[in-house]
Amino acid sequence: MKQTVALDHLKHLVDKALCNLGIEQQERGIVREVLMYAETRGSSQGLIKIKERTVLPDKNCTDILVENKMPAIARIDGGGHTGMFVLHKATSVAAECVKTTGIALVSTHNTRSSTGSIGFYADQLAQSGYIAMVMAGSPKVMAIEGGIDPVLGTNPIAIAIPTQTEPLVLDMATAATTWFAVINARDNNQNLPADSAIDNRGLPTIDAAMAMQGALKTFGGAKGSGLALVFEFLTSVLGNATLFGDTGDNRSNTIIAIDPNAIDSGFTHRASNFIAKLKSSRTHHRHTGVSSENTLRLPGEQSTARAARCQANNEVSVDSVVLQHLIKLAG
Repeated sequence: MKQTVALDHLKHLVDKALCNLGIEQQERGIVREVLMYAETRGSSQGLIKIKERTVLPDKNCTDILVENKMPAIARIDGGGHTGMFVLHKATSVAAECVKTTGIALVSTHNTRSSTGSIGFYADQLAQSGYIAMVMAGSPKVMAIEGGIDPVLGTNPIAIAIPTQTEPLVLDMATAATTWFAVINARDNNQNLPADSAIDNRGLPTIDAAMAMQGALKTFGGAKGSGLALVFEFLTSVLGNATLFGDTGDNRSNTIIAIDPNAIDSGFTHRASNFIAKLKSSRTHHRHTGVSSENTLRLPGEQSTARAARCQANNEVSVDSVVLQHLIKLAG
């Protein structure tokens, strides 16, 4: 069940809750911004993370360190800070590098909490004119195609394309459903989508509790599984983070930024023209589109429009279980 709440009031609740969890002001400002980005877009990566305590830094976190910095490559030791705060820092480092090199890769490690909706970081880079790819390593809750054990993270990727207006942002997990969608289904006594999870014997299940004892499935069968696998290499393996069979919880993320102007200065113009041509192409009768003209709906458009409505109306619908927990935590 959803409850509607004023957006500015919700931001205040979130800030108070994060403060009461002991997160310092600068860090909680970034965490709040990332969580609200997801919540206003209807993403499962929103405020449920406060309820599940996946936004907490380590008790003895140290300074964030930029290691092994080369002109186009950097590695960041998160020092145990929140994943959102560290990935925000990595985004800044990537933007700094790509200005002079035309391309940049930044890897993070030594975080143990969620990075939230990674479209947030990709969008930031695209707003500055850069093509961005953000990949997140995460706890191992997903089986590889043909397997039973949870050997992979949900391994999302976000790709943002700068245009002459707003960026086009693809933000997707390689899992058939997200881990926090499973948690939300459990809390609200709802079934999971069919063919999205297996129990601990490898049998299909729509029961969220059984899925949490088993594993999520990848989307798209072997093809989705292949993408999930290579993203594991490009995050956890590249960043020397926790892999299946390891002890501990050390998460790694990877950002790649490209300056299209280093190749040709007309990229954003061509990107916008291409989008316009896509919008003018014919649609299948089963697709309702996003406007009265029945135009195609491109990645990120629906969620961006939802966020814009939330801002315009100063209200957002929040899961009632999450909201009540937030109110209690905020005091």
